[in-house]
Amino acid sequence: MKRLIPLALLLCTTPLLAQPAPPPEGEGGPGRPQRAYANPSALIAADIAFARLAREKGQWTAFRETAADTAEMFDGNRVPAKALLKDRKDPAEPYKWAPRAAWIACDGSAGLTIGGASYPEGGNGEYVTVWERQFKGKQAWKWVLDDGVALAKALPELDWAQGTVADCPVRRRPEGDVRPQPGSKRERKEQGKNAPVLPLAGPLPANNAPEGSDSKTGQSRDGSLAWRSTVLPDGSRHHTAWIWKNSTMTQVFDRVFPGKGA
Repeated sequence: MKRLIPLALLLCTTPLLAQPAPPPEGEGGPGRPQRAYANPSALIAADIAFARLAREKGQWTAFRETAADTAEMFDGNRVPAKALLKDRKDPAEPYKWAPRAAWIACDGSAGLTIGGASYPEGGNGEYVTVWERQFKGKQAWKWVLDDGVALAKALPELDWAQGTVADCPVRRRPEGDVRPQPGSKRERKEQGKNAPVLPLAGPLPANNAPEGSDSKTGQSRDGSLAWRSTVLPDGSRHHTAWIWKNSTMTQVFDRVFPGKGA
């Protein structure tokens, strides 16, 4: 499901509450229930709030406050965000950025935003951020991976950000495993922070990164969204993402960010 989300509306509002994703066709049988929270507008709003926080409290302060414990960035190599950001002082003027598109897993457990950026010293860029939904604390989303690159010219301005929800994989329960009642404690446990990480809904393309690369693949809990980040031997970074669409893991993002000095 795709929807166009007016950026002007999101820029003037607080992050939107997540809404349940519709169940997939055929899910009415003994398949795994899909009472998910897959709302791409909430994910886009989280990205916009991140940019606003950078303007209000400082660039690296905003990065620190919105980073998950396992968050990673890139500084020549893959680096834990906590270590990279620990002693960074906020610049007098932060980067400015705005999302252009978002993809979110059917169960709402993870998502991806991409967008354009402008730099205070001049110049423009683009970025990719991977987000994970939080079950504790005030922040509904925290980022787990962030990367960006300078561009020769700015990306075209958009009035709309496109949000896409992955299809819901149909999961069959084991024989005799009765589906929990809607709203029950058992259902909340299945969908909450202790929900198991399920296999990917379908296979991904083979990782053909050359020898000496640093490559990692991540996924949503329900296996309907996956991402792969690879630091190549020359320092460039290759980012790819897939969502479950039309019964296959469909590529939705594929970009190589050149390394320093490239």
